[in-house]
Amino acid sequence: MGFLLFSALAALTMQPSAGDLGAALRRSPLAAPAALPASAPLRGSIVIPLRRLPARGYEGDDGEDASFYVGTVFVGHPAQALQVSFDTASGHVVLPHRGCQTVACKEHRRFSPWESTTAMDINTNGTEVLPGSRLVRGKARRDVVTLSYTQSDLGSGNATGVLVRDSVCVGPEACVDMEIMAALSMDEEPFRGMPNDGIVGLGLQALAAGPLCSFLGRLFEGSKGVRPQIGIAFHAESGELHIGGHERAPLAAPLRWFPVDHPQDGFWQVAIQAVVVGGVKVAGCQKGCHGIVDTGVSRLGVQKSHLGPLIAALSTSRVEGGACQGPDLTLDLGDMALTLKAADYADDDCEVQLGSLDLEEPAYTGVFALGAGVLRRYYAAFDWEQQKLAFAPMAARAPQPVGSDSEDVFVV
Repeated sequence: MGFLLFSALAALTMQPSAGDLGAALRRSPLAAPAALPASAPLRGSIVIPLRRLPARGYEGDDGEDASFYVGTVFVGHPAQALQVSFDTASGHVVLPHRGCQTVACKEHRRFSPWESTTAMDINTNGTEVLPGSRLVRGKARRDVVTLSYTQSDLGSGNATGVLVRDSVCVGPEACVDMEIMAALSMDEEPFRGMPNDGIVGLGLQALAAGPLCSFLGRLFEGSKGVRPQIGIAFHAESGELHIGGHERAPLAAPLRWFPVDHPQDGFWQVAIQAVVVGGVKVAGCQKGCHGIVDTGVSRLGVQKSHLGPLIAALSTSRVEGGACQGPDLTLDLGDMALTLKAADYADDDCEVQLGSLDLEEPAYTGVFALGAGVLRRYYAAFDWEQQKLAFAPMAARAPQPVGSDSEDVFVV
């Protein structure tokens, strides 16, 4: 569903193509056949540190106010470190391939299967491209995958590539053997503006093309003695991805759990009962409203039909001292309300910043994308097995500078 204006790797097409993927590129010697990548199951909860980075500016880019929370993954053996966005509204791991020569790829760190002793070129059905040979030599007919990606801050575009099976690690004891979409072409919009090299999708299984494509599915499949849950906490300049438990989460109150609405769609979405501004209901949601947690976008996304009345109701102004003043924006979930202050939905110039979701009705009604503005105020928890979603207000946190090496530190 590449027309959705939240970050979702949705439209996926596959076709066979012949090409010399390794022409003029240095490749490590191929040892065949090779064993499949090893998986290290999760044995306890871990916390992955994240850094908040601004979008990369370039001529023609209109995402100057966008920012991304980025962490490190280690791919293959020996490990190749890449910076990724952990995206709750997509379902695949997408990395630029070393053979990709488009500008969006070359301006980022690229994954080289030829430098990994465990990488294996595979078809969409999971079989080896060349039986008995780990990687493709010269010309070979293989499946090509195209993913449409839409990002409400940076725009829409496609990534086209091939499938590689290898290990993806987020910690010393959190590795999975899985399919990676290694992009051989990435459109400038939205990929060039992203400060991260790639994307690790954390959506439900329905967003992945198959069981080997889902990072969370593969991780929890081999893990014992841990809760099949993750949690996200965003702060002003940093963030945390909690995997396997919430013991160290910065919670100011207990988590309140809700069933995922329409889990067959693959999104972590919750039913919204009403939208209230300054105590006045601006959207009654009689036909149903849905909030999709999207860690890949900066602003609160609002379906186009609700956007005008909501912006009109959110009148903001400067007060003495320079602070931005405006009415509270509340999303009523029934047993809990998510309330945003003016600082959460307005920019540094005190202008309301909401993203427009151009979704056709009646197929889609009352859709809101809960991005970083919500997640800096509320901790979000996700239960993979029970298909539930939870929120809790976050405890106050003293500012903590993030050092240049902090992204490689894992809390276990």
